[in-house]
Amino acid sequence: MELFCFASNNLTNIWAGIGAGKWAVAETKPADTRARVTKSKRLKIGSLGLLYCKETHSFTTPFLVYSEPDPDQVVTDIWPERWRLPFRIHPLGSPQRQVRMDDAKARWPTLKKSQAPSVTAAMNITGTTVFVPREITPDDWAMILTDLASAF
Repeated sequence: MELFCFASNNLTNIWAGIGAGKWAVAETKPADTRARVTKSKRLKIGSLGLLYCKETHSFTTPFLVYSEPDPDQVVTDIWPERWRLPFRIHPLGSPQRQVRMDDAKARWPTLKKSQAPSVTAAMNITGTTVFVPREITPDDWAMILTDLASAF
């Protein structure tokens, strides 16, 4: 299974994206944008996603992808910044539920056995690895849902 993780500077932006049913990535310089457009082609309808909040150092809100990223659209009406490559999401939880980075490392199998230098590197949350999926097991996804998905 592939999991795509996306970072946000704060919970306000996460709430805005969840409310809009949409996610995107921060605008960057043209060369980086071209690389992101290429990498974004890996994100398909039905892909698994997870958000990470830099402000709280926590994972939150697993989701399913409902549309492929649009390389031509710039989003200016959801977040205060300009965001690119928007795609529709179906949240499986709420930002009210969060798992701190250290707790995730202690609980989630994929992070327990990771040799990466940091949790953000292990989950491909850095700017250069946006749209690069992390291979996880069904047990990992089950643990993420147990910790973060809302009961419907």
